[in-house]
Amino acid sequence: MDDFATKTKNAFKWSSITEIITRLIAPITNMILARILLPEAFGMLTAILMIIAFAEVFVESGFQKFLIQHEFLNHGEENNYLCVAFWANLFFSLFIWILIILFRNQFASLIGNDSLGIPLSITGIVIPIYGIIGIQNCRLRKSLKFKKLFYVRIAAALVPIFVTIPCALLGFDYWSLIFGNIVGTIVRAIMLFIVDRFKPIWIFSKKIFIHMISYGIWTLVDGIAVWATTWIDTLLISRNLTNYYLGIYKNSIATITEFVAIVTSAVTPVLFASLSKIQDDSLEFNRFFLSVQRTLCIFLMPMGAGLFFYRRLATYILFGNGWDEAADVVGIMAITIIMRTIFVSFYSDAYRAKGKFQVPFFLQMADLLFLIPTCMIALKYGFWALVYARAFARLDLIFPEIIIVWKICGITLKDTGKIVFHPMISTAVMVFVIIILQNINDNIIWQFFSIIICAIVYFSVLFLFKEERERYLVPILSKNKIDKKGSL
Repeated sequence: MDDFATKTKNAFKWSSITEIITRLIAPITNMILARILLPEAFGMLTAILMIIAFAEVFVESGFQKFLIQHEFLNHGEENNYLCVAFWANLFFSLFIWILIILFRNQFASLIGNDSLGIPLSITGIVIPIYGIIGIQNCRLRKSLKFKKLFYVRIAAALVPIFVTIPCALLGFDYWSLIFGNIVGTIVRAIMLFIVDRFKPIWIFSKKIFIHMISYGIWTLVDGIAVWATTWIDTLLISRNLTNYYLGIYKNSIATITEFVAIVTSAVTPVLFASLSKIQDDSLEFNRFFLSVQRTLCIFLMPMGAGLFFYRRLATYILFGNGWDEAADVVGIMAITIIMRTIFVSFYSDAYRAKGKFQVPFFLQMADLLFLIPTCMIALKYGFWALVYARAFARLDLIFPEIIIVWKICGITLKDTGKIVFHPMISTAVMVFVIIILQNINDNIIWQFFSIIICAIVYFSVLFLFKEERERYLVPILSKNKIDKKGSL
């Protein structure tokens, strides 16, 4: 267990460093691009990526989750499974890209823009590249080698600075976004082959393939359901409204997701791999899961409240003057996306780590059955009705998840309540202070100053609780004392 703790701590460290840096680069480049390109350009890219994302679900075929969760008898057996998964991924991805090229006009018509056939075909080159790098990526995650993934992610994150932004300045419009997406994927593939020693050999066992697909089929169908819940609103906007509204809507959500991912993406890649290793130790499993959830609550709850109350300032900083209508999208989506992240999204990793691959699928289907009619009815009343209906629909699985995680993992509502209580109280006090400060003045300098005050208030209230002080402050202060003594 000590070895596991050391590996997990090291993985968290490198995963955190990687995600913080790459997730900070993304909003910065997006801030620049939003001031060069119109919302329509982002809308066209969104329409294309909708189809690409659907194709990627089939490329993964559930193999990656299986390879991370499954415990192999020896290295040789694991290598055989990896090779079979690699070649199966490559075959599926090439087949899907060919289908997209052949039926590009039909796909373009499906997403509501007949002119996107050629751009869709060209962007589709990323699909076989994902097929190649997917297995290498999960191999490194399974062994918790996140330091190597650091170099891969950083290299790919820098692509927009050297490719996308210059192309946008040269007037390539939405093509600059497409070029950046393709080059970034190619860079990831090259870097993975540099840092990873895995070189696939030709092995294809029907027995191994059927074994993986029998488990992976649940991840595959769950992936389809996840795609539908993620993109159904985008598809409706793409088919019924203009690229302007599509760009406003999806770019706002994507930016909020990037901010949330600064916290979550440092955790989730390590979470599934780590939980899988301790799946048979219920006490340690639950302790580790709740510890991660506590960390998410502490950082995400105040972030959601802050983005809601400072939504106009956030929109101005992130997108510039031409995106005023995005402010309310940013505000309401920030709260509901964060609530879903804490109480819904990462529960799926706990189920899969326990080998319950079918549970996330059934939950996604229940979510989808509620979401589709909700969005279709809301769209009849216009864009803003859809925005608010979609936002609150994100919360529909909170209570079902609490019940199911109790049944499968033994994590009770009381357990969850204990870890969210302190952050919720601290956030409530912070919101009260925000309302007072915003009534004093509304100029930009005061808003920045008030944000600093609110952050101080939040953590001051949080550390009034003895448990939080002992968990976070005492280890830091103790380490500083040791360092000072050591230096003497």
